[in-house]
Order: sequence, then structure tokens, then C-alpha cells
Amino acid sequence: MSAPSVARRQTRAIPSRWWRFSLVLGRRLLIPLLVLLLLYGAWPYTTLWRMNRALLRGDQSAIEALVDLTAVRDELARRLNKDQESAIGALSDPFIEWLESGIRRSGTEALDHLVTLEWVQERLLAKSNPGHGFLPAVSHAFFEGPRDFRVRIGQADRGPLVTRLHLSTRGWRITMFYY
Repeated sequence: MSAPSVARRQTRAIPSRWWRFSLVLGRRLLIPLLVLLLLYGAWPYTTLWRMNRALLRGDQSAIEALVDLTAVRDELARRLNKDQESAIGALSDPFIEWLESGIRRSGTEALDHLVTLEWVQERLLAKSNPGHGFLPAVSHAFFEGPRDFRVRIGQADRGPLVTRLHLSTRGWRITMFYY
């Protein structure tokens, strides 16, 4: 065999070997990436399940770990301030009346007095089925962005409770709440 034919044979073998190597490498990377993606996609749903379970058990510490009251208050304050943008959509009349009465009673610190862990529990329990919690009433739950997950509890035409979970260093937590 001459040197050019050996060289030609080797150049044909390189793409074949490269193709096999890239397939093996691709499979080794693709499967873990798909598993991680599935786990990430299921994470906020498991947080909702944990919240539902904590509500049914009356576990205050678990509820406190899943709700960021400061963020909920800040988002409501942004919604009330017409000069700032807010992720909160249209508010229902009962929600506006509840806020107005609290502002009349407590003044500018109304949100600190009104938006409490107990209030969050009351709102979620109001949309709950006895013994099953709020999960059966969830009509929409999906990602708005990589770190934001919106949940609507109840039908859109029947005054739903809308909440947003946000991914922070402490995991997925409720950061927005309105009805």
C-alpha cells in the first residue's frame, strides 16, 4: 500500500471515530441534563404540595418557610403606588375594600398589619376543599420565567386567588398574593 492510500483511509476513520465519540459524550451529557431539567420543572409543584400539606396540618413553621411576607408586602405596596410597576394584575373589589379598610384603620403601615402569615393561610384555606386543601382548586400553575412561577387558585371568572412563587437562595417561596 502506498502512503497516500493509508492517509486517505485514516482521514475517513477520523470522522467515524469522532462521530461515535460525540454520540457517547452527547448521551452522557444529555441524560443528566434532561433529568435536571425535569427536576427543576417539578420543583415549584412540589413546593405547592408542601404548602398544601403544611396548611392541612397547621404547620406554622413550614408555612413561614414557604412565604416571603416582606416580598408580598413590597409587591402590594408597588401595586398601590401608581408610579411603580407591579406584577399584580387587576384587583377584585373585595380585595380593594379589604385594603381600603386597613389603610383607614392603620394608615401607612396598613400592609404590615394586614399582610400576615395568618392572612395568607386564611386566603388559601378560603379556596380549599375540606380535607384536600387548595391543590384541587388550582386552575393554572406554570412558569412565567426561569425564576417565577404563577399559580391561579379558582376559576378565572370567579375571583381567583393569584400567587407567584419566586426562586431565591431559600428555594421557591410565595412572593405575590392577590385576589
